[in-house]
Amino acid sequence: MEEEQCYVLDHMTWPEFRSALEKVEIALIPVGSTEQHGPHGTFGVDAGRAAGFARLLGAKLYPRAVVAPLLPYGVSPHHMKFPGTITLDPETFLHVCEQIVDSLHQHGLRKFFFINGHGGNRPALSMLMQRLMVKYEDSRCGWTSFTSLARTARAKHVLSPITGHACEGEMSQALILAPWTFRKEAAVAGDLLVERGFKVEGIEVPQRFDILTRNGALGDATKASETAGEEIVQEALEAAYEYLIRF
Repeated sequence: MEEEQCYVLDHMTWPEFRSALEKVEIALIPVGSTEQHGPHGTFGVDAGRAAGFARLLGAKLYPRAVVAPLLPYGVSPHHMKFPGTITLDPETFLHVCEQIVDSLHQHGLRKFFFINGHGGNRPALSMLMQRLMVKYEDSRCGWTSFTSLARTARAKHVLSPITGHACEGEMSQALILAPWTFRKEAAVAGDLLVERGFKVEGIEVPQRFDILTRNGALGDATKASETAGEEIVQEALEAAYEYLIRF
């Protein structure tokens, strides 16, 4: 996918941003994590996917959206047994995200949408939305873990019994959104320590990843492909775009 014209705050001066505010309505805020992704994924997989998706979405929404700088740290205590992982407390992550919105609100924006690349951030983002809803009655705030928007493509390409981290689905996305984060020549299947069915729909039990898998991976990254990545990303992109044009 080629990146088209897009307002990216990191690439703008303040006079350029002030001028863009005549057209910009919504801030896209990518958030990820810095955590292990098995023997084949770098610590930047989640952050890279979030940033890449945000820019593709920003291009589709141009000139109505600006992409804020990536927040590369997330809530990752379940990965801390793997060296190199960096985690924030949920409260710290929530407060940083809130202050990003506070700043952009002060500059005149009233619509904020978080692009999340890491499952561990979800509870904090849900709490953040409740807080912002009360704090800023003049604004709209939302978020997505964008992979969940591509159910059809995921059902087609993600076939391992236990997936969701450093698997064929996530690493296929990485090939499209952040290819430098995938060591494809090192790709291996997850070395699982649990049987299929360790999760039950509607029941939440936190699990450390060193208890779930020896090598930090789930699924089978050897089956990752650009074709799968294109289809997953494109389906998610279209769904996010169709929602945000009415946001």
